[in-house]
Amino acid sequence: MSDPIKIAIFIAVFAALLLLGRKLSSYDSSHAVPGPSIRPAAYGMKVDEEVDEKMKSLPATVGADLPFPILLPDIEMDKDGRYNRPEFLNYYFEKIDLASGPSDPKSFIDTFFLEARGLEDGYTFKYRYTVATPSGLQQALDSMRKPSLSLGSQVIIVPRWDVPLILKTVVDEILETYQASPEDLPGQILKAPEDAS
Repeated sequence: MSDPIKIAIFIAVFAALLLLGRKLSSYDSSHAVPGPSIRPAAYGMKVDEEVDEKMKSLPATVGADLPFPILLPDIEMDKDGRYNRPEFLNYYFEKIDLASGPSDPKSFIDTFFLEARGLEDGYTFKYRYTVATPSGLQQALDSMRKPSLSLGSQVIIVPRWDVPLILKTVVDEILETYQASPEDLPGQILKAPEDAS
């Protein structure tokens, strides 16, 4: 075989492999199904038994899906360039759906997150609180079969499920100390991943 024929065969095989690779990669991305943003069971729809357990446990509704249920002061900047409050982006419970609430409004315990962004630097962070009712705490103690329950430093106890009350309690605490140094901010602040954009 002459060299031009070998080169032509090589280019044809290379092009065929390249085309096959692109076809396979485009098939994967175009047929990938993103995870659901809601739990169908929360809206009375049947849930396929093969759906991943983690997806079934995701809260269906988060605060970004709803109108903010409490009044906030306007965002203002002082003469030093500091703002009176962060921009509140989202809030949600780790397990409980905001719209439907817990199965027993007088007995629950869950972790509450409030996402905020500092306007001075654009830094996004999360505040983390444990929110519970007295009955929910007792139920957690009973299920653990232990004499004590450690909840961390930021705990909010409410008499019953009341999202506006829970949110107002958290926001009031944040607003009270927002202009303090980051070490003095309330809640357990969780660093958000760096934004790639």
